[in-house]
Amino acid sequence: MRKAKQKKRGHHTRNRKKIIWIGTEGRNKTERLYFSHFNQMNTKYVIHFAKGNDTDPYKIATAVSASMGLPKDREKGDRAFCVFDTDVDPKKEKNIQNALSYCEKQGIETIYSNPCFEIWYLLHYTYSTREFRKNEEILNALMKYVQNYQKNQDYFEILFPNVYTAIKNAKRLEQYHAENNHTAEMTCNPSTQIYKIVELFVSDQSK
Repeated sequence: MRKAKQKKRGHHTRNRKKIIWIGTEGRNKTERLYFSHFNQMNTKYVIHFAKGNDTDPYKIATAVSASMGLPKDREKGDRAFCVFDTDVDPKKEKNIQNALSYCEKQGIETIYSNPCFEIWYLLHYTYSTREFRKNEEILNALMKYVQNYQKNQDYFEILFPNVYTAIKNAKRLEQYHAENNHTAEMTCNPSTQIYKIVELFVSDQSK
């Protein structure tokens, strides 16, 4: 009678996926609904969301730090992102600077959208350097392409076919601001760095 082969302790039968920790603003589900779809892709990454319902960038950053693993997990390729909007709010600038300083010390990458996350959606359809003075202006512009757009709804399926256009347009905006010496987060309007997370998934789908 053959003896069953025992698995050696400490050995995994399948490769561990690298964890992407993401902290988002807690007042709406827009970002989480969007990012959660990438977990359905066959890549070497998996997204985990940090706990918390804060909208303050600094508090989002501390929530990411509290949720993520030990420093040794970084050696396995895990990464952490603090995702927030500038909201065209000068009062928020100090909190943003505090978040940037904290994230740099903790090894957390910052991903901001100016003025709000929906600029990423808009870039799926058009490129523009128009400055938006309030978030509502972005939403109105987006409704030309996504009828009856509302926050906290899932639009991933209709957006994703244009994801490479959005990445190209986001990088083009980044170049535009660099050429015009716009370096501070509050002066890069419009802009978004969401593409840096998205690229991890669309450019690394396992076969």
